[in-house]
Amino acid sequence: MRKSGIIRFICDMGIVIFLLGFILALCWYLGGSFETAPTEEQQEKARIAAMLWMLSSGALCMACAWIRMKAVRQQKGGKRAEGKL
Repeated sequence: MRKSGIIRFICDMGIVIFLLGFILALCWYLGGSFETAPTEEQQEKARIAAMLWMLSSGALCMACAWIRMKAVRQQKGGKRAEGKL
């Protein structure tokens, strides 16, 4: 496997993992605290933590997607220069 293939595979796995993290954080945000009888303060803390988790996982997912697109463009540019495309 070439270097670009490994980078794409790692980025694909990162996108999947961070997207699942975003979905879980969204469920946590909509569902609130996991306490049996949560107070309003606990609900607010859970929502703030879920928002932070969504922001961080969303940003990391976008970073992986950007790196993957850059690797694909770089690979296509190399093929064009060699006359393979």
